[in-house]
Amino acid sequence: MIKVENVHKQFGGKQVLCGVNFEVSEGESVAIIGGSGTGKSVLLKTMVGLIKLDSGSVKIDEVDIRKCSSLDLRATQKKIGYVFQEAALFDSLNVFENVAFGLKMLTSLTTNEIRQRTLQCLSMVGLENIENLKPSELSGGMKKRVGLARAIAYKPRYIFCDEPTTGLDPIMSNVIGNLIVNLKNCWGITSIVVTHDMKYVYKVANKVLMLCNGNIAFSGTPSEMDNTKNEYMKQFVERSKCGPIVKEKVEYNEQST
Repeated sequence: MIKVENVHKQFGGKQVLCGVNFEVSEGESVAIIGGSGTGKSVLLKTMVGLIKLDSGSVKIDEVDIRKCSSLDLRATQKKIGYVFQEAALFDSLNVFENVAFGLKMLTSLTTNEIRQRTLQCLSMVGLENIENLKPSELSGGMKKRVGLARAIAYKPRYIFCDEPTTGLDPIMSNVIGNLIVNLKNCWGITSIVVTHDMKYVYKVANKVLMLCNGNIAFSGTPSEMDNTKNEYMKQFVERSKCGPIVKEKVEYNEQST
């Protein structure tokens, strides 16, 4: 279980998160939506400990990542597979080595087991026979899928994804959506996904969080989202059919959406 309580974060005097509160139960698939620049990626990164929050708490399986020791933080982070918005692959490693990296570092699998798991995960995201290529030889969408394969390779308890379908064609976006559903059904993985892709939200999420003005403006199921009286949510869902809503950009040293 994940519990986010009264989380605040600012950069250079700009308040990005202003007392965010929500819970994620085991097995849930949560979509975090909102306009560009509203701090969705910042929220995701504070939850995994990549960005230190200013105040409040994030508890993952009862471990407060703001107050725990470095050892406990690393142990908690091992439970999480993280898919970065720009994939964040190691340029010096080939595709196989990128996906196998966590398996070598975090598991006691044999060399043959690592190879089988790595090739299986690449196949799951629609990438076969590319394991010897370097990231520089891949398209943006392929890099993102390699990043997802790496995140799921050691079967984490949680998976955090930052815009997993951005840059992918509709067919591959559907493949990624199906994969997230299967991870939940087969492996019991809890997922939290930052996305602008409303088709993905309806396909995968059983809970939707709308981030606006640094706080949660809406929390509910997709069907409750459709019937909400929240005017900003209505506008977002309607305009997302034509393109993303752009809010004022927050300027700081980290990527904000």
